[in-house]
Amino acid sequence: MVNQRKLMRAGFTLVELLVVIAIIGVMVGLLLPAVQAAREAARRMSCGNNLKQIALGLHNYESTYKKLPLNRTFIGADFADTPANPQFRSLSWVVGVLPFIEQQALYDTIDFNFEMTTDPRNGTNFNAPPPASNAAVARTVIPSFRCPSDAVSSDRMVGRANKNADRELAINNYKGVAGSNWEWGNFIVNTIPLASTRWGLSGNGLDRGNGMLMRNSDFSNQTEFKHVIDGLSNTLMVGEAIPAFCTHTWWYWFNGVTATVAVPLNVRAYCTNSGNRVPDLIACAHDWPNNYSFMSLHPGGGQFALGDASIRFVSDTIDINVYRSAGSMMDGRAITLE
Repeated sequence: MVNQRKLMRAGFTLVELLVVIAIIGVMVGLLLPAVQAAREAARRMSCGNNLKQIALGLHNYESTYKKLPLNRTFIGADFADTPANPQFRSLSWVVGVLPFIEQQALYDTIDFNFEMTTDPRNGTNFNAPPPASNAAVARTVIPSFRCPSDAVSSDRMVGRANKNADRELAINNYKGVAGSNWEWGNFIVNTIPLASTRWGLSGNGLDRGNGMLMRNSDFSNQTEFKHVIDGLSNTLMVGEAIPAFCTHTWWYWFNGVTATVAVPLNVRAYCTNSGNRVPDLIACAHDWPNNYSFMSLHPGGGQFALGDASIRFVSDTIDINVYRSAGSMMDGRAITLE
């Protein structure tokens, strides 16, 4: 009997168990934010490494061809799903850089005699094409094009700009900086010096951008490093994007791989405002005049590769004129990124 009483006294009372559980709960509550912060730090580092790989690929391309990659059509301008002009061709700067980021085999699969939708090798089902076809290339998910912090975008998405809504296309979290000039939506920039371009004053930040990777109307418009008169280390070249927030985001298409700094970094949605930011941005993904911009799900800002291939985290509270100056390669201003 004595031994049994001693054994009973050696155990925990209900109150003591509750206290221990409460202490463990507090410790978990204290540790969880630290664990989440560590995971985000790892994701941010991985994202930065992706940007670095792309930036170095662009430098190797420029070293070979003395220009940055073409980002436009070969013949004409046709945004239709199935081009009426059988001679129409398109090429994104991302396609051009594939051989320089260890994607030579994928690049070699492309038949540049055909557009993505007109390649006879595609078969009858665009979303289930043979592997050796332009459709298959456009659907290929490239891990280094995906930011691990983007949990709202799928690897392939439908409803992409300029193509039929049912096309499942591989997306990208990184877009070229088209510049600071813009003539659409709520963030028009069409005055000197932020709208100064190689072709004079222009608000057309799509085809006459003052950034390093705008849309090109022909080969003669490709950017050369000598055009970056503000200096490579002072000019943003590639930044983050969230495909779920902008339908103009898929890597095979020349109109899905550039963005403007005229629109603020991590801008809110403008077509609706329920007070819930992420659902609003998803609902406004079609609103390209206000979302053809840079977005990130890293807390507090987004990452960019500068023209010298260095990686910089830019705060989303950065002064808008500083941000725009950093995206222009020729506004003549000295900038300090925050």
